[in-house]
This record gives sequence, C-alpha cells and structure tokens, in this order.
Amino acid sequence: MAHAQYSEENLIQKPAIKILKDRLGWRTTHAYDDEWKSGTSIFGRESEQQVVLLNDLMQALEKLNPDVPQEAIQNTIKHLKDRRSYNANAIAENRYRYEQDLLVGHKTQAKNPKTGQLKDYTVKIIDFNNVANNTYHAVDELWVKSTLTSERRRPDLICFVNGLPLVFFEFKGVDIDVNRAFKGNLTDYKDKIPQLFDFNAITILSNGEEAKYGTFTSPLEFYGQWKRNDEDDPEPAANTNQLKRLLFGILDKTRLLDLVENFITFEGEGDKAIKIIAKNHQYLGVNLVIERLISQDPAHIKERNEGRLGVYWHTQGSGKSFSMLFFTEKVLRKISSNYRFVIITDRIELDDQISKLYSDCGKSSKVNDQAVSGDQLRKKLTHSNDKYIFTTVHKFNQLVTEPYSTADNIIVISDEAHRSQYGDLARNMRAALPHAKYLGFTGTPLMDSPEDQKTKEWFGDYVSIYDFKRAILDGATVPLIYENHGAQLSIANPDELNQRIQKVIDDAKKKGKNEADIERLVRKASDDYNILTSPKRLNIVAQDVVDHYKERWLLGTDKSPCNKGMMVCLDRNTCLKMYELITEKWQLAIELQEKELVEEEIIHCHDPDILDEKFKHLAWMKETKFAVVVSSEQSEIEEVAKFNDHSGKPLDILKHRKLMQERKLDEEFKDSNNPLRFVIVCAMWLTGFDVKSLSTLYIDKPMQNHTLMQAIARANRVAPGKKQGTIIDYNGMLQSLRRALAVFSTGKNSAGKSEQVEADPLHDKPTLLTEFGVYLKNLIKYVESKKAPYQALKSAKDEDRLELLLQCKEALSVTKQVKATFITMFNDLDLRKENLLPCDELSMYQSDLNTLKAIYRRLSKRVEGSDITLELRQIQNYVNHHLEAIDKKGKDAEYDLSAIDFHRLKVEFEKIKHKRTVLMELQERIEKALARLTAVNGDRAKFHEDYQKIITQINEDISDVTIQKVFEDLMKVYEDLSEEETRYVREELDNDLELTLFDKLKKPNLSEKEEKAVKKIAQELLSKIQIALSQGVNWINQESNKAELMRVLNSEIILTDALSWETFNFEDRKAKADDIFDYVLTHSDLILNRQMYS
Repeated sequence: MAHAQYSEENLIQKPAIKILKDRLGWRTTHAYDDEWKSGTSIFGRESEQQVVLLNDLMQALEKLNPDVPQEAIQNTIKHLKDRRSYNANAIAENRYRYEQDLLVGHKTQAKNPKTGQLKDYTVKIIDFNNVANNTYHAVDELWVKSTLTSERRRPDLICFVNGLPLVFFEFKGVDIDVNRAFKGNLTDYKDKIPQLFDFNAITILSNGEEAKYGTFTSPLEFYGQWKRNDEDDPEPAANTNQLKRLLFGILDKTRLLDLVENFITFEGEGDKAIKIIAKNHQYLGVNLVIERLISQDPAHIKERNEGRLGVYWHTQGSGKSFSMLFFTEKVLRKISSNYRFVIITDRIELDDQISKLYSDCGKSSKVNDQAVSGDQLRKKLTHSNDKYIFTTVHKFNQLVTEPYSTADNIIVISDEAHRSQYGDLARNMRAALPHAKYLGFTGTPLMDSPEDQKTKEWFGDYVSIYDFKRAILDGATVPLIYENHGAQLSIANPDELNQRIQKVIDDAKKKGKNEADIERLVRKASDDYNILTSPKRLNIVAQDVVDHYKERWLLGTDKSPCNKGMMVCLDRNTCLKMYELITEKWQLAIELQEKELVEEEIIHCHDPDILDEKFKHLAWMKETKFAVVVSSEQSEIEEVAKFNDHSGKPLDILKHRKLMQERKLDEEFKDSNNPLRFVIVCAMWLTGFDVKSLSTLYIDKPMQNHTLMQAIARANRVAPGKKQGTIIDYNGMLQSLRRALAVFSTGKNSAGKSEQVEADPLHDKPTLLTEFGVYLKNLIKYVESKKAPYQALKSAKDEDRLELLLQCKEALSVTKQVKATFITMFNDLDLRKENLLPCDELSMYQSDLNTLKAIYRRLSKRVEGSDITLELRQIQNYVNHHLEAIDKKGKDAEYDLSAIDFHRLKVEFEKIKHKRTVLMELQERIEKALARLTAVNGDRAKFHEDYQKIITQINEDISDVTIQKVFEDLMKVYEDLSEEETRYVREELDNDLELTLFDKLKKPNLSEKEEKAVKKIAQELLSKIQIALSQGVNWINQESNKAELMRVLNSEIILTDALSWETFNFEDRKAKADDIFDYVLTHSDLILNRQMYS
C-alpha cells in the first residue's frame, strides 16, 4: 500500500491530470479499460490504430465552420483520421499536418447546398483567434496499436485539441532519471506507433521534480524547462516542482495555442528536417517585442513614431536568430501581412548565416532575398514587395538624396545593434527608410558606456533581457571553464634592452625619418606587441596548445564529437606564425606518441584495451587538420612576406588564402565529424559563428567588454554530450573577463530589477574538480549504502579481488532500479571526468575511478539494450605509460602500480634496443612523482637525494655495461615513491595532506591507541584548517588570519586532552604547533585547492 502511494501514477500522473481539470479547465478521461467497454470507442475511434478522437473532431469542425456543408466536414474528417500513407516519414507527415492542416485549414471541394455546384472550401481545424471556441481533452492510458505490427502501447497522458493529439506526456517515477523517458519510452513510441506524432506539437518528459519540453525530433540536449510565465519572474527556488510550473505555463489554453501557432518551425527538408519549438526565454522575449509593436501606451506610441522598437538583449548562443524568425513570422501572421523586414548585419558571413536560416526554414529564398549591392538594395526597397530583405549595413554606402521608401510598414532588424550602427552608413539607412521602425538584436550590449546611450537613442530601451547567467541556469548555453595558461615572462637585462631600442630610434633620426615616424616608432617600441609576439613566448604558447588540445579528443559522443578547437591570436601575422609552430609541434607529438607506443606494446601487452585506445588517439591526431581563417587585405602577400616565421622563412599567406577560397572551411568546421578540427583566427568567426561542437577556445589576444564576451561565447553552444566549454587564457585576462561577466550577467530582468541568483557563469577548473570529488564521494556512499564491500574491493589483493567484485555486483543488482541508478550515476561521473581533461589532479581519484569502473563493467556485462557507449570509451588520460600509474587514493582495482611485475620489466628492459630513451622517460616520470610528493611534504627530500645520486652517475656518461644497473636503481626509487604515495591508505587516512599532518604530529614508539588518537587529530585538524583558510584572504600578509590559524592549532594540539600529556608535554606540543603553522603558511594554496566537501 505504501509503495502504491509513492508510485509514478499517484505522485505524478494523477496530480498533473487534476491540475489540468481543476485549474486549467481541461476535460479529462481515463481510457485504459473504459474506452472499448461497450464494444465501441467512447471517443469515436474506429480502431486502436487511429489517434484522432473523432467525436471531439466532429463537434469542433461543425462549431468552427457553421457555413461549411456537411460534405466538406466529412471530407476533412476522412483526411485527418488516418495517415495519408502508413509508410510516410514521421517528420514529413508532421510537417504537412502542421503547415497545411493546423495553420491553414483543410482545403476541399463540396457541393454548395444552395446551387448544387462544386465549391472550394477551407475548413478551419483550430480557432487560434478565439481560444474558447476549441475543445481541450486530456486522456490518460490510451491504448494505441502499431500500424506496422500487432504491438500496442499505452502513453501516460495525451492532450487533444479538437480531437487532435497535440501534446504528449511521458512520466517516470520520482527516483528515475527523467532522461530515461526520452531514451526508452519516447524512442520506442516513435518507432512502434509513429502515427501518434503526426499532429504532435509538444513533447513533455517528467519525473515530477524535473520536467522538460521539446518536439518529438528534438535531441535530448535541446529539451528545456519552462521556468517563468513573465520575464520579470525571479529564478525559481531549487528543488521546486518543475512539472507543476510547466503545466501552468505550457498547458494554459491561450499560451498553448500561441506556442503551437507562432513558435514552431521546421529547419531542413524531407526526412532530415527537424521540428523546433521556442524555448521559454524566446517565447517571452518575442511576445514582449510584439507587445511593444502594438501597445497603445502613449510612451510606446511616441517611441514607435520616432522609429524605435527597442533592444532585444539575449546572450550569445541562446537562439537570437530563431527569436528573430519567430518574431517576424508572428507579426505577419497575427498583426499584418503587409509588414516587410530588412534584416541587417555588419558582416557578409553573418548575412549569409541569417538568410540561410530563413531559407532552411522555408520562410524566404536565400538567393532572391539577399541584396548583393547598394544599388540592388535600393531597387528592392523602392520597387519590390519582398517580405524579407537581407543585407549588410555596408550596402547603405550611397548618398541618399531621396528616401528609398516612405512606408511605415517596414521593420529594420539590426543584428548586434551596437556595431557599425551609429556612423554614416547607419545615417544613410535611416535617411533611406525614414518611417521604418528599428529593432536592435544583441548578445553583448555596450553597457554603461557612451555607445550604450547611442544604442538607446537609435533603437530605444531594452525590451527583453536574457543575460549570460540566466542562459546557463536554464541550460540554453553550457557553462564555461576558465584556465589561465599564461606564461610568466620577465625581461633579462632591461637596461641593455632599452639602450638597444634607443639606438634604433637614434639611427632612424639620422636617416631623416620625420617626427611622425619617430613618434610611431617610440609608441610601437613601448607597447606590449613585441612581448606578446616574441618567438620565445609564441613557442611556449604553441607547445601548451598542442599539449592541451591533443587530450581533448574524446569530448562529446561517438556520433557527435565535440572536440573542435579555436585559437584567437593578436593579428594576421601572429596567426600565420602560430599555424607553423602548432602544426610542427603537432607532428612532433605524433612522432613521439608513435615511439611511445612501440615501448608500451611491451608494457601493456596484458591489456589490449589500453593499447587499442592509444592507437585510436594516434589515428585521431593524424587525421586532425588545422587552418588559418583571416580576412583578405590588399597587397597582403607582399606585406606578410616581410616577416619571418620561427624558422626564419618568410611568412606565406598564399597557401592559406587558396584554402579559404577553394574549400568551404566554415561548413567543414561546423561539421562535428570533419577532420578540420582546429582553426586559428584573429577577428573572423568571433561573432555570430555558431559551431556547436567547439568546446575549447584558446585566447592569446587582449580583449575586453563585448568583444571578449562575443569571443568566449563561441564555446558555449549546446550539443549532445557537451557538458561545458573551456577557455584557455594566455593573456591574463581573468580580471577583464570578470568585469565583462559582471556587466553581461547582471541578473536583471527586462524591467531592470535585480535577481538574487547564486550562480557564477564562469566555472574555474578547481571548482569543477571540487564538484567532481563531491560527486565521486556521493557515488561511493551510494554503493556502500547497498551493503557492497567497496572499501574491501578497493584495497584487495589480486587473489581476493574477483570474489569481492562479484559481491559488489550482487549487492547492486538487488533491484533493476538500484542497478540503473548506479549505471546512470557512473556515466555522469565519467562525463564530468572527461570534461576536466587534461587534469593532473585527477590522479588523486584514480583508485576510486578504477574500482567503480570495474563494478560498472561487471554490472553492464550482457545487459541487453543498455547504453554501452561510455564503456567502449576507455578512461581518457589514465596512464600514458605504466610508470605514470601512481595512485594518490590507494591501490587500484585493475591497473595499480603495485600490480606491475617490476622483475618482468627489468627482464624486458634487457631486450630493448633504445635503452637510453627508456631511461630518459623513466627519469621524467620519477621527476613528476617527486614534484607531486614534495609539493605536499618537503620532508620527503630523502627520495630526491637518492634520485640525485643516480642522476650524477647518469651525467657521468654511463656505459652499456652499467645501464642495466642504473635502470634497476631508478626502478627501486620509483617503487619507493609508489609506496610513499600510497602510504596514507595503509595508515587508514583519507589523503596525503592528512598524512603530512600525521607525520608532523607523531613521535617514535607510540602505542597503537596513541597513534590512532594522533591520526584522528590530524584528520580533524585538516578540516578545521581548510575552513579557516577559506574564510580569509592574503594569508601571508594578514596578521588576523595568522592569529585565527594559531587559535585552531592551540585548541587542537596544545590544549587538547586527546593527546596523552605523559607522551606529549607542553614543549612537544608547542614545537609541533609551530611546525604545522609554518607548513600551512607555505602550503595554503595547496590545502585550499585540495579541499573536498562531503
């Protein structure tokens, strides 16, 4: 009984139906066994294959068409009740029903009752102008039979308008991920009963707490929430009932018909078309502009008479182009079909992009509606009646002596309203169209600046605001991670450098250069350009780009990879230099990986999966293509050739220009599966260029304000499997970025009211790493809550591991739900991990990741229909070499360093030809391990001393006779390091920071009880130190911070009774407190960055 109370039906389905009936005025019917109880359908259906409620349809058609003869009504019913063809493509059938039937009405012939002659009739199917004229019927548990097989399906809830199934609901239990409604039920229904979606407008998925809507062709990532019914509504509180909010939003009769009529479009042709419905923010924003256009408010009338419709500020990546389309189409449909629209951009590629969108959606002709010259633009405006004209502002380059048109039914829409809109071209435009109304669309308004005031003067005030922060909270764009990779540069011998620069200037004067030339020379010598473009610096940056980008290959999904990268350079010449540097280093990286694979075939011969993944990575690197995309300039070949690349050769732009002219690089880069994966730009493609699979943006160009925001927005588009975009900064622009985000993430609504929203739209990597750690701990807690012997498995010996693994599998297989929850949580953890790569800090979690991976693989084995995509993709960046497998979290379940047969490696080393190459690699691995260990605890210097002794021997030019002994000595050092790095596990501590504090607190010859007490103090002390650190800033310089730290140490060490006073006297305690005090001051950043919240 208790279980039934909390079932999907009682918790979600029935309350939803009750809201529809009692609050929203829908008629409701429970079908299940009731529909055919009397032998015929209570809805008038002729069979279960039909999806139209014929009784409702008949009643509605007769009501809406009182002057239409019954023959025409029957013709319409016959036309609507069955599919036109049982083999019809689902999207093609849906598009026909929507565009021809729902919006226009059914065109048919019937005899005129008065004359007896055939007459053409258009039978209205839905009355979009009078909401109350229609019938609204919600039916749950309706049986629908496949037209292809004998199978039956029973959708949870369908909402019919005039008997047509417009809204589909799929509910899941509160403990089931709502995404399973998409991947399981919805996919199955589309496959088995496609006729149910012939009229479908909206698809809704919910488990009560979460609720998402989209169309039946929408990818899961493009399903969105309905958060507000008014743009001024605040951000909903966390953990509120999303389904209830969505029902009151979308299933309100007026709003539903508005969405169906005016906010749906189809992009593409035939079976490749996709159906698109407006997101919540687009619906609200567009209707605010419509309201401004028709408002009888005197202030709005005055603004319109002066040609100002307002500024529509929706952040980049949130769908402004579709908002534009929804707005223009609704104006033509609902206000007046006499309106004409001139859509203005400031770049040819943007003009092509917006005109292509309208063309792909069947709203205009891309070729005929684009004005290719100023003269053609004038003729179109003067002599044609085109509904849409697409052009760039530069086409208004002719002096206007008389207006092109004095009509007041022209609306000029300016995309990115703050650029190129205030000079002579814009004045010509307004002189050419003096009575037009001007609407500005922008993703980055020039806030709090003189240009912002100009924007308001030209276009009016903000009519709709959807800022950076809201877009991320709503999932309209993905979050952005920021990483600072800027090289720390210093100038050696600055006096000598200044003398040399002065000599250049003096020589210029002697050669007769004029004052203007000298002044320009001084200015150039004193700016940052020479530093930013110095070969040494560019070489460092290029190497970092290659090292970082080559690890980004697994982002996204197999079918839809999201591993495109873009680099923004200072100027054209720097782009060309970086191309040569990056491609050269990329090739070197390929060659190095090929060499490593030769050695790793020996090391990983026991695990072909790792080798297979490494070969795939190598193949991806070899396939990857790079390109430079820069605008063309006069005499560019000669000008560019005056400068040299890093090897001393003249720069060559010709090969890049040919590539740009001969190939459609924009289409190649937008194609997620095309090997053109990395482009280098300085200005082009930074605005309005939408590449959903672009996940990584490398910025090496000083930028700020709206220019910076436009650039970083290249990486925030939503795509399947894309969790976030990453910004790699080589310019130290974090302060500029924070300032820009403060402006463009105002948390204000269209009324200018501030919202209290706790969300930072810029996620730094440490924060994401912390969140990853929290999620990992939660998953482990879930596993342990099911009585699985997780910790035993994690630390098990080889001979015990399989039995413990099977016990874990058994515990997590107790119910299908427990098993599915674990698999879902693990997949999410894996995705979070992939989006952090490359990330050395992940190594601290490697033991847990491998243990969980082993359980996941065992649970997923032989499960029919389960999604094995993530299982087939090996954990990226796990280990590049066997010696990299150092586990900061204890023994690894499958590939732990302790499981490696060091003796066998020594034997294999004897067989290897290139022993010095392997020796060099081993040195590098040891140095990395040493750096990690000594960074946490400087008392580990003994390991470094042992290593240095061996290095001294190597530097003395070891012979072939002694090289084997040197290798064995290095292996011994590494074995000792691995033991040290996992010592905290053997000490039953959580991490090496706790181990460090334990080492500093303990004394020789402690009893077992005393040692446990010291460990407990170390653990509690670390937690309290981290809390203290997180509350202060500038620890080294703030005396109050030091006092707080000393207070903690006094309480936890000096005054505590947890330590035996016989063993630890006051002097002991004081010395240890002082030692830890000094340690914290010198390691505060490390302690904070490693902080984890459980």
